[in-house]
Amino acid sequence: MTLQSLLYRLVAFGGYGMALILLAGRAFQWNETRRSFYLGGRGIALWPSVGTFGATWMSAASLLGYTVLLYQEGYAAFTGSVIGWMLGLPLLPLAVIRLRKSRALSLPQWLEERYSDDRLRSLSALCLLVVYTVYLIIQFRAFGAIVGSMLDIEGFMASILVYLFVLYTTFGGLPSVVRSDGLNLMVIVVSVTVAAWSITSQTGGFPSIHERLLDLRPELLQPWPKEGILASMTMALGWGLGVAANPQYCIRIISCKDRWTAWLTLAITSLTVSWIYICLTALGLGAKALHPFVTGGSQEVLFSRLMEAGLSPLPLALLMVGVLAAAVSTANSQLLLAACSFCYDLQGEKRMPSKDPLEEDGFLFKNRIAVAIIATVTLFLSYMPLPGILQLGRYSWSMVALCFLLPLYLPRTKGRRGLFGAMSAALIVYNLLVWFSGMSPETAMLPSLLIEGILWWILGVRR
Repeated sequence: MTLQSLLYRLVAFGGYGMALILLAGRAFQWNETRRSFYLGGRGIALWPSVGTFGATWMSAASLLGYTVLLYQEGYAAFTGSVIGWMLGLPLLPLAVIRLRKSRALSLPQWLEERYSDDRLRSLSALCLLVVYTVYLIIQFRAFGAIVGSMLDIEGFMASILVYLFVLYTTFGGLPSVVRSDGLNLMVIVVSVTVAAWSITSQTGGFPSIHERLLDLRPELLQPWPKEGILASMTMALGWGLGVAANPQYCIRIISCKDRWTAWLTLAITSLTVSWIYICLTALGLGAKALHPFVTGGSQEVLFSRLMEAGLSPLPLALLMVGVLAAAVSTANSQLLLAACSFCYDLQGEKRMPSKDPLEEDGFLFKNRIAVAIIATVTLFLSYMPLPGILQLGRYSWSMVALCFLLPLYLPRTKGRRGLFGAMSAALIVYNLLVWFSGMSPETAMLPSLLIEGILWWILGVRR
């Protein structure tokens, strides 16, 4: 690493860190309640909502994992992942109609109130606690690789640095997360735009990239993987259904100040996210055209080596901060929801805040302790020999879909009862298929969802 490159990275990392601390710190409140801590008082305006929705969407799996998969598999990665992620968007406006009617503070609580079964709240909250712990591993893995590469320090020490950022921005609740996410989305958009421009300027644009790939590996330009169209569509459908039922996005819908703000947030975010994916596609394919034989022991290491080979110091420093911003924005959101699941849903807390300020402060203090414990456990789990980041993501969002997809989008007619038994059976079948039969997460999710729907109908009719 040259001195110039190190200086760029130090300035970029330091500037981002200071801005994050100042923005998040301004969101801390003296008179907090659980409604303000979890939902920002249901008064988040349009542009802050766009910032937090978009930043939460772009996780490390999106920036780092997708770019590496694109480098390795070409357009098949776009078909299987990006199309899948975008498939979930058209369903979310339907969720606005149902969720905005509720005064619940969490999605598990919404399930309990809508279907009159407190067991649904406990089961879905437990699943979310597991899912977000698993998905946080992705963020901490990216933390260690990117910050370690930026500052030329050991990966675990790098993870601890960013771990502190995540704790700080999460301790202020959703208001703090929203403020920091506005910065994160801006950093992500600028960084991927500059990086994509840098790569395409070296290659001469998309036509030149395609010509080089055609000579190098023509199969990279095919939209389907070697396994065939069915495998790609199954993966895309799995991602899409997980996105449509994702509690992170549902909480942002609930926290908007009104229904129109929620709908406009979805529309503007879809355009912003589409631009980011276009830039990442140029980045991954352009890097393949320029440096086709870069290798790495993991997706995180490969990404760092690939970007260091293809980008000059300034775009590289910006892109690394962009990946860092994506990881922070996703991690603090997931930590907040995991703490909510543990402290609020699993303990059956009532919706309304206590009239005693000391009691309310004590409850929020327990949430901050839970945030610290979950983050610490996840930090250490991230250094265990676990599957790759996209594999972990596929498992997580499939579990989310099994918990919330059908209750959110199916008409509530005959299926009002029996959901707990159907959901429990579907989760058991799904995990058996994934962990004992070796089936891919999204493939296992489809028959599990079918079983859930059939059982829900049967149990609802019989009662």
